Amino acid sequence: MTRKPQQRSIATKARVLDAARTLSKRHGLEQVTAEAVAQEAGVAKGTVFSHFGDMDGLLSYVLLDRLKALSEQENEQDPKQEISDPVGLLMQRIMAMITVITDSPTILRLFLDNIGVTKPNCAAEFVETLDRLDAGLAVFLQHWQQTASMTPKLRTDRTPEEMTDGLIAFMIHGAILLKSHQITDLNSLEGRLRRHVEAFLLEG
Repeated sequence: MTRKPQQRSIATKARVLDAARTLSKRHGLEQVTAEAVAQEAGVAKGTVFSHFGDMDGLLSYVLLDRLKALSEQENEQDPKQEISDPVGLLMQRIMAMITVITDSPTILRLFLDNIGVTKPNCAAEFVETLDRLDAGLAVFLQHWQQTASMTPKLRTDRTPEEMTDGLIAFMIHGAILLKSHQITDLNSLEGRLRRHVEAFLLEG
């Protein structure tokens, strides 16, 4: 049986996380501080750190929420539905991910940290969520390969998993271009990435 102190600790952690979620929606992630979270949650500032280690630990969960929401949205889509513009649908998915991870400089940094790009270890929950997103993309690409009526034709000399890896690379590159201000407009970025995606995926 779970002891009451453990139950209180779990409830307090959930309250702190809910406060961070609320503040990020209200003011934007860059304005979420330990002091503001503590006040919103009705706890001491030290309680925030005792449950999450530091603000990066807390805000990583806010990012994870957003990634899980993307995964849930994709799960609601039928990968075998009639699709008149598969490239367009693919670009919607890529741009949705870019929009999430470039919401702020902190979000992009935390994303790169948690997938192991800038830190040596990947956070398990991030890996699981991203694996689900990748698997959904691979299923879509496999359906595209195997459906004669879907045009333009997808290349068949690469597996869906190999093509998914390439699309992820395009997505991360696009996010970096956007946050480094090499490209400042999402529509321009989408047009540029679409050309790369078409060159990479479509039959010659």
